[in-house]
Amino acid sequence: MKLLEHKVAIVTGATKAKGLGRAIALKLAEQGAKVALTGRQSSKEGVEENVAEIKSAGGDAMAVLVDVSNPEEITAAVKAVADAFGRVDILINNAGVGFGSALLDENTDKDWDANYGVNVKGTMALCRGVIPYMEKSGGGSIVNVASTAGIAASVGMPYPYVATKHALVGATKVLALEVAAKGIRANVVAPGAINTDMLQAAYASIAEAEGVSIEEAAAKENASIPLGRPAEPAEIADAIVFLAGPAASYISGIVLPVAGGMAPGI
Repeated sequence: MKLLEHKVAIVTGATKAKGLGRAIALKLAEQGAKVALTGRQSSKEGVEENVAEIKSAGGDAMAVLVDVSNPEEITAAVKAVADAFGRVDILINNAGVGFGSALLDENTDKDWDANYGVNVKGTMALCRGVIPYMEKSGGGSIVNVASTAGIAASVGMPYPYVATKHALVGATKVLALEVAAKGIRANVVAPGAINTDMLQAAYASIAEAEGVSIEEAAAKENASIPLGRPAEPAEIADAIVFLAGPAASYISGIVLPVAGGMAPGI
């Protein structure tokens, strides 16, 4: 029997072919979970491609289009999953944004609101939405994806991103205390650098700013990681699926850095 057989999972931000959301959804499906993958209407094609990949491998999955900054859409999305699969046991809040500047004066109200709307307000609204369904099923597991930026800051990080990821860590710790009596666990995974298209774009930006090659920029960034490389999405997904599953049945309220040996802190 697979570890997550008969379980139903929601994974937000599962829109990209090489993204973390896809990797999480694939790992959950491999362990037998029925998986609902979410993304905005503008990302419909990517979500549906990831759903098709799971189904082609023999898994059960559905696409749910939702803007996680819209509370009404969240309520409808969670209900759609529960109606389709009969229950909700696992929520992986992977959707996030990183707008803004590392210079305080350059951040607008729009930057702050956009980050807060998705990284904190939307994430916690999803938590609120699944709790009744999890309680009805006898318990569940919530894993919120923050960042090492939610534990400590470093030069060049956008103010709103760092602030909202710190807020997400704190909110999840409070949530873990509130829902424990309902048999629900809540934890945070804090990834470091992940080998995605977003990271490659960051290397290109650094290379342009410093007048070096992309390879040189990547090597410089990777030198700060004790393991000497970014994580592959599947490596972060392994940690998330562990916290979501039965092997972590007595773990709640923690923040797990998955950062190649980096120990963030000030």
